[in-house]
Amino acid sequence: MSEFKFACPVCGQHMMCDSSQGGSVMECPTCYQKIVAPQAPAPDAKFILTGTKLSEKKVNVRGVDYTSATASGKKFPAALVAVIFIALVAAGVGVFLFGGKFFHNGSSGTWQTTDVGNVGAAGNFHKAGGVFTLNGDGADIWDQADAFRYVFQKLTGDGSLTARVMSVKNTNPWAKAGVMFRDSLNADAKFVAAFVTPSSGIAAQQRDRAGGSAGPVGSVPGQIAPFWVRVVRQGDKFSAYSSADGASWAEMGSTTIAMGSSVYVGLAVCSHTDGTLCEAQFDHVTLLGNTRVTPPAMSPVPAKPALVAPPASDTNWMLTLDSNAIPGSTVAGRIHGQDFIIERAGFQNGNLTLRAEAKGTFEFGVQINFSGAQPESMSGQTINVMTNAEKAARVSLRWKDASGVVQKENYDAGYALRLEFGALVNNRLPGKIYLCTPDAEKSYLLGSFNADARKPKPKAPPKK
Repeated sequence: MSEFKFACPVCGQHMMCDSSQGGSVMECPTCYQKIVAPQAPAPDAKFILTGTKLSEKKVNVRGVDYTSATASGKKFPAALVAVIFIALVAAGVGVFLFGGKFFHNGSSGTWQTTDVGNVGAAGNFHKAGGVFTLNGDGADIWDQADAFRYVFQKLTGDGSLTARVMSVKNTNPWAKAGVMFRDSLNADAKFVAAFVTPSSGIAAQQRDRAGGSAGPVGSVPGQIAPFWVRVVRQGDKFSAYSSADGASWAEMGSTTIAMGSSVYVGLAVCSHTDGTLCEAQFDHVTLLGNTRVTPPAMSPVPAKPALVAPPASDTNWMLTLDSNAIPGSTVAGRIHGQDFIIERAGFQNGNLTLRAEAKGTFEFGVQINFSGAQPESMSGQTINVMTNAEKAARVSLRWKDASGVVQKENYDAGYALRLEFGALVNNRLPGKIYLCTPDAEKSYLLGSFNADARKPKPKAPPKK
Protein backbone atom coordinates (compact mmCIF):
# COMPACT_ATOMS: atom_id res chain seq x y z
CA MET A 1 0.00 0.00 0.00
CA SER A 2 1.37 3.40 -1.00
CA GLU A 3 0.80 6.51 1.12
CA PHE A 4 0.03 9.91 -0.32
CA LYS A 5 -1.23 13.31 0.76
CA PHE A 6 -4.34 15.18 -0.34
CA ALA A 7 -5.77 18.56 0.64
CA CYS A 8 -9.08 19.30 2.34
CA PRO A 9 -11.15 21.27 -0.19
CA VAL A 10 -12.65 23.40 2.64
CA CYS A 11 -9.62 24.63 4.61
CA GLY A 12 -6.60 23.33 2.65
CA GLN A 13 -5.35 21.08 5.47
CA HIS A 14 -3.07 18.26 4.18
CA MET A 15 -4.28 14.78 5.09
CA MET A 16 -2.49 11.45 4.86
CA CYS A 17 -4.09 8.55 3.00
CA ASP A 18 -3.08 5.23 1.51
CA SER A 19 -4.30 3.28 -1.48
CA SER A 20 -6.63 1.14 0.63
CA GLN A 21 -8.57 4.25 1.80
CA GLY A 22 -9.45 5.55 -1.65
CA GLY A 23 -13.15 6.46 -1.75
CA SER A 24 -13.56 6.26 2.03
CA VAL A 25 -14.88 9.12 4.16
CA MET A 26 -12.34 10.89 6.38
CA GLU A 27 -12.66 13.77 8.79
CA CYS A 28 -10.48 16.86 8.38
CA PRO A 29 -8.53 17.41 11.64
CA THR A 30 -8.75 21.22 11.21
CA CYS A 31 -12.27 22.03 10.06
CA TYR A 32 -13.91 18.65 10.92
CA GLN A 33 -15.57 18.37 7.54
CA LYS A 34 -16.33 14.90 6.14
CA ILE A 35 -14.07 14.43 3.14
CA VAL A 36 -14.12 11.62 0.60
CA ALA A 37 -10.52 10.51 0.01
CA PRO A 38 -9.34 10.21 -3.59
CA GLN A 39 -8.09 7.04 -5.19
CA ALA A 40 -4.37 6.44 -5.03
CA PRO A 41 -2.58 8.43 -7.75
CA ALA A 42 -0.21 7.09 -10.27
CA PRO A 43 3.44 7.53 -9.24
CA ASP A 44 4.04 10.38 -11.68
CA ALA A 45 0.72 12.20 -11.21
CA LYS A 46 -0.21 15.31 -9.24
CA PHE A 47 -3.69 16.11 -7.95
CA ILE A 48 -5.75 19.12 -6.92
CA LEU A 49 -8.73 18.45 -4.65
CA THR A 50 -11.72 20.73 -5.05
CA GLY A 51 -14.62 18.74 -3.69
CA THR A 52 -15.67 16.00 -1.29
CA LYS A 53 -15.00 13.35 -3.93
CA LEU A 54 -12.26 13.66 -6.47
CA SER A 55 -11.66 11.57 -9.57
CA GLU A 56 -8.14 11.19 -10.78
CA LYS A 57 -6.99 13.81 -13.25
CA LYS A 58 -3.46 14.52 -14.19
CA VAL A 59 -2.25 18.06 -13.97
CA ASN A 60 0.14 19.21 -16.66
CA VAL A 61 3.47 19.58 -14.94
CA ARG A 62 4.36 22.47 -17.27
CA GLY A 63 1.38 24.36 -15.86
CA VAL A 64 -0.81 24.45 -18.98
CA ASP A 65 -3.85 22.45 -17.86
CA TYR A 66 -4.73 23.70 -14.38
CA THR A 67 -8.27 22.35 -14.10
CA SER A 68 -9.45 19.55 -11.88
CA ALA A 69 -12.50 17.32 -12.24
CA THR A 70 -15.03 16.51 -9.57
CA ALA A 71 -17.05 13.35 -9.45
CA SER A 72 -19.81 15.14 -11.34
CA GLY A 73 -17.46 16.02 -14.17
CA LYS A 74 -17.59 19.79 -13.55
CA LYS A 75 -14.33 21.69 -13.77
CA PHE A 76 -13.08 24.58 -11.69
CA PRO A 77 -10.17 26.83 -12.57
CA ALA A 78 -7.21 26.15 -10.37
CA ALA A 79 -6.76 29.93 -9.99
CA LEU A 80 -10.15 30.08 -8.25
CA VAL A 81 -9.11 27.23 -6.01
CA ALA A 82 -5.92 29.15 -5.20
CA VAL A 83 -7.88 32.31 -4.32
CA ILE A 84 -10.17 30.37 -2.00
CA PHE A 85 -7.19 28.67 -0.40
CA ILE A 86 -5.36 31.99 0.13
CA ALA A 87 -8.48 33.56 1.64
CA LEU A 88 -8.81 30.65 4.04
CA VAL A 89 -5.16 30.87 5.01
CA ALA A 90 -5.47 34.65 5.50
CA ALA A 91 -8.46 34.10 7.74
CA GLY A 92 -6.39 31.67 9.76
CA VAL A 93 -3.57 34.21 10.04
CA GLY A 94 -6.05 36.88 11.14
CA VAL A 95 -7.43 34.61 13.84
CA PHE A 96 -3.87 34.00 15.00
CA LEU A 97 -2.81 37.67 14.98
CA PHE A 98 -5.94 38.89 16.78
CA GLY A 99 -5.92 36.29 19.51
CA GLY A 100 -8.55 34.03 18.01
CA LYS A 101 -11.16 36.81 17.95
CA PHE A 102 -13.26 37.32 14.88
CA PHE A 103 -14.31 40.77 13.80
CA HIS A 104 -17.97 40.38 14.63
CA ASN A 105 -18.90 43.40 16.69
CA GLY A 106 -21.84 41.94 18.56
CA SER A 107 -24.12 44.67 17.23
CA SER A 108 -27.13 44.71 14.93
CA GLY A 109 -24.81 45.88 12.13
CA THR A 110 -27.22 48.53 10.80
CA TRP A 111 -27.27 52.14 11.90
CA GLN A 112 -30.70 53.37 12.95
CA THR A 113 -31.74 56.89 13.89
CA THR A 114 -34.40 58.57 16.01
CA ASP A 115 -35.09 61.62 18.13
CA VAL A 116 -34.92 60.84 21.84
CA GLY A 117 -37.12 62.83 24.22
CA ASN A 118 -39.15 65.94 23.42
CA VAL A 119 -37.61 67.99 20.63
CA GLY A 120 -38.98 71.11 18.95
CA ALA A 121 -37.61 70.19 15.51
CA ALA A 122 -37.17 66.74 13.99
CA GLY A 123 -33.56 65.77 13.44
CA ASN A 124 -32.06 63.90 10.51
CA PHE A 125 -29.03 61.85 9.52
CA HIS A 126 -27.15 60.80 6.41
CA LYS A 127 -23.87 59.04 5.73
CA ALA A 128 -21.60 59.46 2.72
CA GLY A 129 -17.99 58.48 2.16
CA GLY A 130 -17.46 57.50 5.80
CA VAL A 131 -18.77 60.85 7.10
CA PHE A 132 -21.81 60.82 9.41
CA THR A 133 -23.80 64.06 9.31
CA LEU A 134 -26.36 64.52 12.09
CA ASN A 135 -28.75 67.38 12.65
CA GLY A 136 -30.18 67.33 16.14
CA ASP A 137 -32.43 69.51 18.26
CA GLY A 138 -33.08 69.26 21.98
CA ALA A 139 -32.88 71.39 25.11
CA ASP A 140 -30.04 69.32 26.59
CA ILE A 141 -28.63 65.92 27.53
CA TRP A 142 -28.67 66.60 31.24
CA ASP A 143 -30.86 66.78 34.37
CA GLN A 144 -33.51 64.04 34.62
CA ALA A 145 -34.39 63.71 30.92
CA ASP A 146 -32.71 64.20 27.57
CA ALA A 147 -33.70 65.55 24.15
CA PHE A 148 -31.42 64.94 21.17
CA ARG A 149 -30.87 63.13 17.85
CA TYR A 150 -29.41 59.62 18.06
CA VAL A 151 -27.83 57.31 15.46
CA PHE A 152 -27.30 53.93 17.03
CA GLN A 153 -26.90 50.18 16.91
CA LYS A 154 -27.83 47.65 19.55
CA LEU A 155 -24.74 46.10 21.12
CA THR A 156 -24.62 43.00 23.31
CA GLY A 157 -21.78 42.56 25.77
CA ASP A 158 -18.65 44.63 26.17
CA GLY A 159 -17.46 46.98 23.46
CA SER A 160 -16.25 50.41 22.50
CA LEU A 161 -17.31 53.22 20.20
CA THR A 162 -14.77 55.67 18.80
CA ALA A 163 -15.36 58.69 16.56
CA ARG A 164 -13.71 61.90 15.53
CA VAL A 165 -16.08 64.84 15.89
CA MET A 166 -15.13 66.85 12.81
CA SER A 167 -17.36 69.82 13.56
CA VAL A 168 -20.27 70.91 15.73
CA LYS A 169 -22.34 74.02 15.02
CA ASN A 170 -22.30 76.66 17.74
CA THR A 171 -26.02 76.81 18.50
CA ASN A 172 -25.03 77.12 22.17
CA PRO A 173 -21.74 76.89 24.09
CA TRP A 174 -23.08 73.61 25.50
CA ALA A 175 -24.34 72.09 22.25
CA LYS A 176 -23.08 68.51 22.25
CA ALA A 177 -21.85 65.98 19.70
CA GLY A 178 -20.26 62.70 20.71
CA VAL A 179 -20.43 58.98 21.42
CA MET A 180 -22.85 57.35 23.84
CA PHE A 181 -23.78 54.06 25.51
CA ARG A 182 -27.46 54.17 26.52
CA ASP A 183 -29.52 51.65 28.47
CA SER A 184 -32.71 52.40 26.50
CA LEU A 185 -34.19 54.96 24.12
CA ASN A 186 -36.29 56.50 26.88
CA ALA A 187 -35.58 60.16 27.59
CA ASP A 188 -34.64 59.43 31.22
CA ALA A 189 -32.46 56.36 30.53
CA LYS A 190 -29.08 55.62 32.06
CA PHE A 191 -26.17 56.64 29.82
CA VAL A 192 -22.47 57.33 29.58
CA ALA A 193 -21.20 59.70 26.87
CA ALA A 194 -18.19 61.70 25.73
CA PHE A 195 -19.07 64.99 24.02
CA VAL A 196 -17.32 67.73 22.07
CA THR A 197 -18.87 71.18 22.53
CA PRO A 198 -18.45 74.42 20.53
CA SER A 199 -16.82 76.37 23.36
CA SER A 200 -17.17 74.45 26.63
CA GLY A 201 -14.45 71.88 26.02
CA ILE A 202 -14.69 68.07 25.97
CA ALA A 203 -17.08 66.59 28.53
CA ALA A 204 -17.76 63.05 29.72
CA GLN A 205 -21.15 62.73 31.39
CA GLN A 206 -23.46 60.09 32.83
CA ARG A 207 -26.84 59.26 34.33
CA ASP A 208 -26.44 56.37 36.73
CA ARG A 209 -30.11 55.57 37.26
CA ALA A 210 -33.26 55.98 35.18
CA GLY A 211 -34.90 59.30 35.95
CA GLY A 212 -31.94 60.45 38.04
CA SER A 213 -29.92 63.60 37.57
CA ALA A 214 -27.09 63.52 35.05
CA GLY A 215 -23.61 64.36 36.26
CA PRO A 216 -20.01 64.79 35.11
CA VAL A 217 -17.46 61.99 34.65
CA GLY A 218 -14.54 64.13 33.48
CA SER A 219 -13.59 66.95 31.16
CA VAL A 220 -10.86 68.49 29.03
CA PRO A 221 -11.30 72.28 29.01
CA GLY A 222 -10.37 74.58 26.18
CA GLN A 223 -10.60 72.02 23.34
CA ILE A 224 -12.88 72.19 20.30
CA ALA A 225 -13.58 70.12 17.17
CA PRO A 226 -11.99 68.38 15.44
CA PHE A 227 -11.38 66.06 18.39
CA TRP A 228 -11.59 62.30 19.03
CA VAL A 229 -13.76 60.71 21.72
CA ARG A 230 -14.27 57.12 22.85
CA VAL A 231 -16.36 55.23 25.41
CA VAL A 232 -15.42 51.69 26.46
CA ARG A 233 -17.66 49.24 28.30
CA GLN A 234 -16.26 46.41 30.42
CA GLY A 235 -19.09 44.82 32.37
CA ASP A 236 -20.59 47.58 34.49
CA LYS A 237 -17.53 49.80 34.15
CA PHE A 238 -17.63 52.57 31.53
CA SER A 239 -14.55 54.63 30.71
CA ALA A 240 -14.38 57.80 28.61
CA TYR A 241 -11.33 58.84 26.61
CA SER A 242 -10.31 61.77 24.41
CA SER A 243 -7.56 62.39 21.90
CA ALA A 244 -6.37 65.25 19.73
CA ASP A 245 -4.97 62.97 17.02
CA GLY A 246 -6.57 59.52 17.42
CA ALA A 247 -3.21 58.03 18.45
CA SER A 248 -2.46 59.35 21.93
CA TRP A 249 -5.40 58.91 24.29
CA ALA A 250 -6.11 60.25 27.76
CA GLU A 251 -8.77 58.90 30.11
CA MET A 252 -11.22 61.58 31.20
CA GLY A 253 -12.82 59.39 33.83
CA SER A 254 -14.73 56.19 34.50
CA THR A 255 -17.94 55.22 36.25
CA THR A 256 -19.79 52.07 37.30
CA ILE A 257 -23.40 51.76 36.11
CA ALA A 258 -25.52 48.61 36.01
CA MET A 259 -26.91 48.49 32.46
CA GLY A 260 -28.52 45.60 30.61
CA SER A 261 -26.40 43.16 28.61
CA SER A 262 -27.76 44.76 25.42
CA VAL A 263 -27.53 48.54 25.11
CA TYR A 264 -27.95 51.22 22.45
CA VAL A 265 -24.60 52.60 21.39
CA GLY A 266 -24.15 55.41 18.90
CA LEU A 267 -23.65 59.07 18.01
CA ALA A 268 -25.61 61.83 19.76
CA VAL A 269 -26.18 65.47 18.79
CA CYS A 270 -28.02 68.08 20.87
CA SER A 271 -28.41 71.75 19.95
CA HIS A 272 -29.04 72.86 23.57
CA THR A 273 -31.49 75.36 22.05
CA ASP A 274 -34.94 73.84 21.71
CA GLY A 275 -36.40 74.29 18.23
CA THR A 276 -33.01 74.82 16.57
CA LEU A 277 -31.08 72.11 14.73
CA CYS A 278 -27.39 71.70 15.40
CA GLU A 279 -25.34 70.06 12.64
CA ALA A 280 -22.36 67.89 13.58
CA GLN A 281 -20.15 65.70 11.44
CA PHE A 282 -18.24 62.58 12.47
CA ASP A 283 -15.74 60.33 10.77
CA HIS A 284 -13.50 57.39 11.80
CA VAL A 285 -16.60 55.90 13.45
CA THR A 286 -15.53 52.51 14.82
CA LEU A 287 -17.82 50.22 16.79
CA LEU A 288 -16.15 47.14 18.28
CA GLY A 289 -17.75 44.39 20.31
CA ASN A 290 -15.78 41.82 22.23
CA THR A 291 -15.95 40.02 25.54
CA ARG A 292 -12.47 41.31 26.34
CA VAL A 293 -12.08 44.84 25.05
CA THR A 294 -8.64 46.33 25.64
CA PRO A 295 -8.69 50.04 26.56
CA PRO A 296 -6.53 52.28 24.38
CA ALA A 297 -2.90 52.80 25.25
CA MET A 298 -2.78 55.75 27.57
CA SER A 299 -0.66 58.80 27.20
CA PRO A 300 -0.15 60.91 30.33
CA VAL A 301 -3.13 63.13 31.05
CA PRO A 302 -2.00 66.58 29.97
CA ALA A 303 -1.74 69.06 32.79
CA LYS A 304 -4.17 71.94 32.71
CA PRO A 305 -2.52 75.11 31.47
CA ALA A 306 -1.16 77.07 34.39
CA LEU A 307 -3.22 80.16 35.08
CA VAL A 308 -0.78 82.52 36.72
CA ALA A 309 -2.18 85.46 38.64
CA PRO A 310 -0.53 88.80 37.93
CA PRO A 311 1.81 90.12 40.63
CA ALA A 312 0.21 92.05 43.46
CA SER A 313 1.33 94.69 45.89
CA ASP A 314 -0.85 94.72 49.00
CA THR A 315 -4.39 95.28 47.73
CA ASN A 316 -3.44 96.98 44.45
CA TRP A 317 -2.83 94.99 41.30
CA MET A 318 0.06 96.37 39.31
CA LEU A 319 -0.42 95.33 35.69
CA THR A 320 -0.81 96.80 32.26
CA LEU A 321 -4.12 95.44 30.96
CA ASP A 322 -3.38 96.10 27.31
CA SER A 323 -0.30 93.88 27.40
CA ASN A 324 -2.06 90.84 28.86
CA ALA A 325 -3.31 88.54 26.10
CA ILE A 326 -6.66 86.94 26.89
CA PRO A 327 -6.77 83.27 25.82
CA GLY A 328 -9.49 82.01 23.51
CA SER A 329 -10.30 79.09 25.82
CA THR A 330 -13.33 78.99 28.12
CA VAL A 331 -13.15 81.35 31.10
CA ALA A 332 -11.25 79.76 33.98
CA GLY A 333 -9.51 80.98 37.10
CA ARG A 334 -9.42 80.86 40.87
CA ILE A 335 -11.77 82.25 43.50
CA HIS A 336 -10.55 82.26 47.09
CA GLY A 337 -8.04 79.53 46.32
CA GLN A 338 -10.49 77.28 44.47
CA ASP A 339 -9.89 76.51 40.78
CA PHE A 340 -12.94 76.59 38.53
CA ILE A 341 -14.14 76.68 34.91
CA ILE A 342 -17.15 78.73 33.78
CA GLU A 343 -20.05 76.57 32.58
CA ARG A 344 -22.63 79.26 31.91
CA ALA A 345 -22.61 82.95 31.04
CA GLY A 346 -25.54 85.34 30.97
CA PHE A 347 -26.31 89.05 30.65
CA GLN A 348 -29.56 90.35 32.13
CA ASN A 349 -30.65 93.53 33.89
CA GLY A 350 -27.15 94.96 33.41
CA ASN A 351 -25.50 92.00 35.13
CA LEU A 352 -22.84 89.86 33.45
CA THR A 353 -22.83 86.54 35.31
CA LEU A 354 -20.10 83.94 34.82
CA ARG A 355 -20.93 80.84 36.81
CA ALA A 356 -19.47 77.40 37.36
CA GLU A 357 -22.89 75.73 37.55
CA ALA A 358 -24.75 75.16 34.29
CA LYS A 359 -27.98 74.62 36.20
CA GLY A 360 -29.40 75.39 39.60
CA THR A 361 -28.55 78.09 42.12
CA PHE A 362 -25.72 80.51 41.38
CA GLU A 363 -23.17 79.43 43.98
CA PHE A 364 -19.74 79.78 42.41
CA GLY A 365 -18.51 82.44 40.01
CA VAL A 366 -18.45 86.17 39.31
CA GLN A 367 -21.08 88.82 38.65
CA ILE A 368 -20.34 92.31 37.28
CA ASN A 369 -23.08 94.94 37.50
CA PHE A 370 -23.33 97.67 34.85
CA SER A 371 -26.20 99.58 36.45
CA GLY A 372 -29.05 98.20 34.36
CA ALA A 373 -27.34 98.59 30.97
CA GLN A 374 -28.90 96.61 28.15
CA PRO A 375 -26.87 94.12 26.05
CA GLU A 376 -27.33 96.30 22.96
CA SER A 377 -25.43 99.13 24.63
CA MET A 378 -22.59 96.79 25.66
CA SER A 379 -22.18 95.28 22.18
CA GLY A 380 -18.74 96.01 20.72
CA GLN A 381 -17.44 97.81 23.81
CA THR A 382 -14.04 97.37 25.48
CA ILE A 383 -13.91 98.22 29.17
CA ASN A 384 -10.67 98.80 31.08
CA VAL A 385 -10.77 99.35 34.82
CA MET A 386 -7.48 100.08 36.55
CA THR A 387 -6.92 99.50 40.22
CA ASN A 388 -6.68 103.23 40.92
CA ALA A 389 -10.19 103.95 39.61
CA GLU A 390 -12.21 105.63 42.31
CA LYS A 391 -15.41 103.86 41.41
CA ALA A 392 -16.35 101.34 38.75
CA ALA A 393 -18.90 98.62 38.09
CA ARG A 394 -19.55 96.42 41.10
CA VAL A 395 -17.81 93.03 40.99
CA SER A 396 -19.21 90.26 43.17
CA LEU A 397 -17.36 87.02 43.92
CA ARG A 398 -19.32 83.98 45.10
CA TRP A 399 -17.78 80.78 46.45
CA LYS A 400 -18.30 78.01 48.97
CA ASP A 401 -16.18 77.90 52.08
CA ALA A 402 -14.75 74.75 53.68
CA SER A 403 -18.08 73.99 55.37
CA GLY A 404 -20.03 74.33 52.11
CA VAL A 405 -21.62 77.68 52.97
CA VAL A 406 -21.92 80.15 50.06
CA GLN A 407 -19.90 83.30 50.66
CA LYS A 408 -19.98 86.61 48.80
CA GLU A 409 -17.58 89.53 48.52
CA ASN A 410 -18.15 92.80 46.60
CA TYR A 411 -15.68 95.23 45.03
CA ASP A 412 -16.56 98.72 43.76
CA ALA A 413 -12.93 99.74 43.28
CA GLY A 414 -9.39 98.44 43.64
CA TYR A 415 -9.71 95.65 41.07
CA ALA A 416 -8.28 95.37 37.54
CA LEU A 417 -10.53 94.43 34.63
CA ARG A 418 -10.30 94.22 30.86
CA LEU A 419 -13.59 93.25 29.23
CA GLU A 420 -14.02 93.02 25.45
CA PHE A 421 -17.59 92.56 24.23
CA GLY A 422 -18.26 91.38 20.69
CA ALA A 423 -21.30 92.09 18.54
CA LEU A 424 -24.69 91.03 19.86
CA VAL A 425 -26.10 88.36 17.50
CA ASN A 426 -29.26 86.30 18.03
CA ASN A 427 -29.40 87.21 21.71
CA ARG A 428 -25.82 86.04 22.23
CA LEU A 429 -23.22 88.46 23.59
CA PRO A 430 -19.68 87.12 23.13
CA GLY A 431 -16.77 88.46 25.09
CA LYS A 432 -13.32 88.10 26.60
CA ILE A 433 -12.45 88.93 30.18
CA TYR A 434 -9.36 89.43 32.35
CA LEU A 435 -10.22 90.17 35.97
CA CYS A 436 -8.07 90.40 39.10
CA THR A 437 -9.53 91.24 42.51
CA PRO A 438 -7.61 92.54 45.53
CA ASP A 439 -8.51 89.84 48.05
CA ALA A 440 -5.75 88.09 49.98
CA GLU A 441 -6.24 84.87 47.95
CA LYS A 442 -5.55 86.74 44.68
CA SER A 443 -8.74 85.71 42.90
CA TYR A 444 -8.78 86.09 39.13
CA LEU A 445 -10.35 84.75 35.94
CA LEU A 446 -9.56 85.00 32.24
CA GLY A 447 -10.81 83.58 28.96
CA SER A 448 -13.69 83.79 26.50
CA PHE A 449 -17.44 83.43 26.97
CA ASN A 450 -20.69 83.61 25.00
CA ALA A 451 -23.41 85.02 27.21
CA ASP A 452 -27.15 84.49 26.88
CA ALA A 453 -28.60 87.99 26.51
CA ARG A 454 -32.01 87.84 28.14
CA LYS A 455 -34.82 90.30 28.48
CA PRO A 456 -34.96 92.29 31.70
CA LYS A 457 -36.90 90.72 34.51
CA PRO A 458 -40.21 92.51 35.09
CA LYS A 459 -40.13 94.77 38.09
CA ALA A 460 -42.25 93.75 41.01
CA PRO A 461 -45.35 95.91 41.42
CA PRO A 462 -45.06 98.48 44.24
CA LYS A 463 -46.41 97.36 47.52
CA LYS A 464 -49.62 99.00 48.61
